[in-house]
Amino acid sequence: MVFPWMFEEYAALRPLRDAAELLAAEPWGPLYDAMRLRENTVPVAAAVYAEDMYVERAFSEETAGLIRGARVWLTNEFEHDGLRTSGERVLGRLLDMVRGRV
Repeated sequence: MVFPWMFEEYAALRPLRDAAELLAAEPWGPLYDAMRLRENTVPVAAAVYAEDMYVERAFSEETAGLIRGARVWLTNEFEHDGLRTSGERVLGRLLDMVRGRV
């Protein structure tokens, strides 16, 4: 996630300002198809990080709530980078959830 002020404060981002402004001005469509999520037949598990600094918990829970059969692991053990910092533990838990072990 990048905020406009970062292009002033971080020298490494300054050359990317024009490209970022073009992307920000693009009229993006929906991020996902809610109807498709509701029709899901594939087992799904998701980690929702209670104190994620980048994604509002409510947004994660709302999106997960659209996915038929989704199992949610709400945790405050990890931040946004849970997969990177503790990948084996996080992925292991999610796989166990999908397989009905948790």
